[in-house]
Amino acid sequence: MYRYRIALCGLLMVLTTADLRAATLSERGDGTVLDQHSGLIWQQEPSGRMPWLEAVRFCNQLDLAGARGWRLPFRDELKTLIADTGGSSLLDEKVFPGSQAEVYWTLSREEQQPDQVWGVSFVDGKDYMFDRKEFNFQARCMIETAEAVYLPILNKWASAWSAQDVDAYLACYGQQYQPEGGLSREEWVKQRQLRLTRPKSIKITVSKIKVVSEEGSRAEIMFRQKYQSSTYQDQVMKVLALGLERGELVILGERTISKIE
Repeated sequence: MYRYRIALCGLLMVLTTADLRAATLSERGDGTVLDQHSGLIWQQEPSGRMPWLEAVRFCNQLDLAGARGWRLPFRDELKTLIADTGGSSLLDEKVFPGSQAEVYWTLSREEQQPDQVWGVSFVDGKDYMFDRKEFNFQARCMIETAEAVYLPILNKWASAWSAQDVDAYLACYGQQYQPEGGLSREEWVKQRQLRLTRPKSIKITVSKIKVVSEEGSRAEIMFRQKYQSSTYQDQVMKVLALGLERGELVILGERTISKIE
């Protein structure tokens, strides 16, 4: 699963523009900010302006919030912080106080032009190439949580459920998925189709995500699930068993472990 974690990092970079702007940011009280949507943790204070290579070293050597392993973000990761704030800066100054509307370095480079590095402007939300030796820009370092690799499938599952998109919802489940309650696969599919299409509206919210176990190509994640529909609502703690099928992460098991009053 560790090797898959590395490979799946790319999935964090292909979020849609709507998803990027819907990032849920929360201050952790230790100089960092957690994006609950992507599982990325951000340095709250910028580094100050510096050349690109110095910015790379700054992040690699950063010791913040008791964690090592910080790095510059790739440009698509950095663009997840872009938000329509209504002000001059596209960076949320409520969670990143004192930040300026300016360019921030990324780790993205051009193979054919090694001295050209991508930067992201929080003035217009666009990315530009700069000569790494000629410019000094800010760096905002980031690190991934253990849960980051599993959030794409979890968010895809919750979004499909909320959209009442039966096909997209069922596509999140692997062929080896075993329904609860002794249902056959066909019975379970019919049950889910009915439960997704019957309400006029559904909204699924997941939070408090935690990796329970990782073994080989399988893992279990636990989270709080809030279900709201036009006719019913509840909150439960749920565990999903995840694994690989044809190179993709899918749901292989699902169980509710506790109802939350």
